[in-house]
Amino acid sequence: MEAVQFVDLNAATVFLLVLIGFIAGMVSGFIGSGGAFVLTPAMMSLGAPAIVAVASNICHKFPKALVGAVKRNKYGQVDIKLGVMLGVIAEAGMFYGKHLMTSIKHAFGYVGTDLYVSVIFIVVLGLVGSFVFRDYRRLRNADNDDRHVVPAFARWVQSVHIPGTMVRFNAVERPVSLLFILPIGFATGMLAATIAVGGFIGVPAMIYVLGVPALMASATELVVAFVMGLGGTVFYGLEGVVDIRLSMLILLGSLFGIQLGAIGTTYVKDYQIKRVMAVIMLTVLFSRFFYIPGYLSHLGVIAPIEDGHVAALKTLGDSMLAVALILGAITVLTSLTKGIAEHRKLDASRQAPEPTLAPAPVMAGHAFTGRFACILLATDGSEFSEGAVRVAFALARRDRAKLLIVGVAVCNPEYATVAPGLEQAALDAARQSVAGPAVAAEDIDHEVVVTQADEPARGIVDVATAHDANIIIMGQRGKRGLARTMVGDATARVIGHAPCSVMVVPRGARIGERSILVATDGSRYGDAAAFAATRLALAGGRSLIAVSAVLPSHNDVRRREAADAVERVRADSAGLAVPFSGVVAEGRPEQVIIDQARRSDAELIVMGTHGRTGLDRLFMGSVAERVIGFSECPVLAVKGVRAIGRNVA
Repeated sequence: MEAVQFVDLNAATVFLLVLIGFIAGMVSGFIGSGGAFVLTPAMMSLGAPAIVAVASNICHKFPKALVGAVKRNKYGQVDIKLGVMLGVIAEAGMFYGKHLMTSIKHAFGYVGTDLYVSVIFIVVLGLVGSFVFRDYRRLRNADNDDRHVVPAFARWVQSVHIPGTMVRFNAVERPVSLLFILPIGFATGMLAATIAVGGFIGVPAMIYVLGVPALMASATELVVAFVMGLGGTVFYGLEGVVDIRLSMLILLGSLFGIQLGAIGTTYVKDYQIKRVMAVIMLTVLFSRFFYIPGYLSHLGVIAPIEDGHVAALKTLGDSMLAVALILGAITVLTSLTKGIAEHRKLDASRQAPEPTLAPAPVMAGHAFTGRFACILLATDGSEFSEGAVRVAFALARRDRAKLLIVGVAVCNPEYATVAPGLEQAALDAARQSVAGPAVAAEDIDHEVVVTQADEPARGIVDVATAHDANIIIMGQRGKRGLARTMVGDATARVIGHAPCSVMVVPRGARIGERSILVATDGSRYGDAAAFAATRLALAGGRSLIAVSAVLPSHNDVRRREAADAVERVRADSAGLAVPFSGVVAEGRPEQVIIDQARRSDAELIVMGTHGRTGLDRLFMGSVAERVIGFSECPVLAVKGVRAIGRNVA
């Protein structure tokens, strides 16, 4: 029996594997979880036999699928029962696919598995890449009028009743026969055992055969990927072909890369993502063509080819794969750097002229009066938006403001191509999320806006910019333990990119007749928050509490600065006849702010924030983030004096 051929690891190979994992992670974060398909041919190019590359890729993917499934389940998008059942059935397909792969290895050696995997790659990427490219052209031409209807075949499947085989799922309106589920799970596992990506079959089959709503299909596929990936790792591991070294090295790189890729999507349009997706798929497809003659020659299927020619063809194939990876990396990094540069430029233009709060007349002359002309309510229709809806309605009625009720249709571009119904399902879900608030806002001047985006924050910010909103109000998602120390990605990105201030509201919060608490540290961000809080207190007839925190390690100079910051707020409040009290307390800033808010029964916390996102946020350690996570009352994140003064009444 031919011995297992593992890649020899040296410093250069380790570096390349981590780099490939990093680039593949960026591509995966940019175009969707299936972007990891580039890893199998990449590992083959480094010398790993196809069976080792597939097995190691499966091993590296299933932990990430679990994380994604847990996250999507929080939004109610996962049918766990269906996912587990399909995953268990997929294990049979995975086992058979593994058996077929090992049989080819025993009969034809590792070259046989290389040929088999390469041919499947060419067929699958040819089909999917063509669909993606077609979708790119459609989106580029703005032809988005297609309306999704439930496929006739799915309706027929749901109408078939076979006694003893019927199973009911939350994601499907009617019971479905197990006889239809079996081939879907088996085919998904079979493909995953061959190229390490089974979702290209699983997601479309769930939608068009079972009639699962598209959003739930893409989320449930993550459960399937975890279950069959775990089993696949065991199956291939028992054959001794899982190279845990490769799995860990590419996982190490991809964990960093996937974050950058996801951030990069914030700055590009959907059709641009699909263009990159199509180009990478088709480039990888063509790269595998150059290996086929060498495999066929080695197996004796065609006339022998000189070693020099085989090496030249392999070099061409490796070069094309390198082009695909480099193209993906350049696209993501270019989008990321341009977006961050534009964001920083915009932020600098807003913040540069801002003086500190010291001269009270500067504040008094500002346009903001504590009332809003245009309020944007971002809702997903979940229980976590209930507090945001109440507060937005109360402010809109108080200020007689225009209320924008916004729902974002979020669609994964990776599966939107092979399952076009995803986009329509996302639109339907977004429309449903705003339907309730729209009815309740009958007495308010309001407008319902449903927008499409690849992630919620982008849709919210785009609407706020287009409608010149003065404030964005959104819900705080329930978290426990350490998770409360960080706000969600969507909230952080909205705060980072929004052209106005953002209020984050816990589910049970209300605004009434209680006091407003402002946190100030003497910086321009703290002074901007104090400016906003003072005007809000004046407009609402509330008292104002200013809080500044100092650490035990702070010297007398820093403690004097904290006291001066509170004193400046006192002076400004006195000029406006706003009832005021000030506190300088020792402790961690977020804990001091939360404790003071509870003691004073404050109805609102106002804070300044840098509004950083992306790479900056990794090092920000934002006090505002932690306050938002732990606060029981709404938190208004003020980004700057200009941000709070945009076209307010």
